[in-house]
Amino acid sequence: MSQPHRILIVDDEMVIRDLMGRYFKRKNYAVSLAPSAHDALMLFQKEKFDIVVTDIKMPDYDGKWLLKQILSEDPNMAVLMITGVDDTKEAVDCLRLGAYDYIIKPFDTEEIRIAVERALERKSLLLQKREYQEKLESKVRERTLELLRAYEEIESTYQKTLEALITALDVREKSTGGHSKRVVEYTRVLAAKLHIRGAQLLGITRGALLHDVGKIGIPDSILLKPGPLNDEEWSIMRQHTLIGYHMLKGIKFLKSSLDVVRYHHERWDGKGYPEGLTGEEIPLGARIFAVADTFDAITSERVYKAARPLSEARMIIQEESGKQFDPKIVEVFNSIPDRVLETIIWSGQKTDVSNIVRLVRQTLNRMEASEH
Repeated sequence: MSQPHRILIVDDEMVIRDLMGRYFKRKNYAVSLAPSAHDALMLFQKEKFDIVVTDIKMPDYDGKWLLKQILSEDPNMAVLMITGVDDTKEAVDCLRLGAYDYIIKPFDTEEIRIAVERALERKSLLLQKREYQEKLESKVRERTLELLRAYEEIESTYQKTLEALITALDVREKSTGGHSKRVVEYTRVLAAKLHIRGAQLLGITRGALLHDVGKIGIPDSILLKPGPLNDEEWSIMRQHTLIGYHMLKGIKFLKSSLDVVRYHHERWDGKGYPEGLTGEEIPLGARIFAVADTFDAITSERVYKAARPLSEARMIIQEESGKQFDPKIVEVFNSIPDRVLETIIWSGQKTDVSNIVRLVRQTLNRMEASEH
């Protein structure tokens, strides 16, 4: 059996208060009576009620004061106001303050019963609506978190796949072990110094990781040649930028990385390849990467040359400002402390075959997990 509705009736006129009290008791309400707004508030703070019916004009605090106090305690409370014929304006003010309805004196008991039941029904619907909205919002938050986790997992799988691919290329080129890892970090630091953030930064650093992927299409006799290349061999080697671009251009999530792959050998003075772009015609990511790539080439040991010190690399890059490199990017590069660059140099150690196997296995495991 359902519990009776609890109603608090507030009126300074005892006759009206008792009349309403007896009537609602007969209608199976649990009734509490209060002769003043102050007494009503004391009762309201001690007990639970479903609805409050209060007169507006009372000798101490009026009904509007009580309405504000009640709604500050329980914003969902249904409050009905009783007013004399001359107090209609005040009743409308009460509606603006949050009252559910108002009843004009004189009234009959049936009229007030209908108003009370209508208010209780409205309160019930509003509470149901609010509960539904809260559940819906909770479900949306849950689904959003699930989607974010799935997106992060996909992004991680993509990244590990790319790293495994590039690690394999690094090992193929034996003399450039760790190169891709280092240039990604140089590029990240330099781009961050240029206030590049978010998706743009991710696109540029992925481009840095993949910049030489086109070398997969270069014959070993050229790629692994221990000495200088002749003109014909250089012509073939230069194709790696376009090979890499065409390999990746159909992959949607790498769209923002393609500029670095295609244009990282363009020069500020227009003497680069594949298109001979000049100045700011060269995409920003490619201009940033060009500095990072050259710095790593100078400071790394290769079969055909020894690594040169950091200070010498800085001097060479400065000399190429306005020729090979964007002067503004060189200026920002010069602001990077030596200790930051040295940390990256020492972290980019050569990767052996066992590390490739580990990376590939991790990638396959992630891809299998994401499918389930």
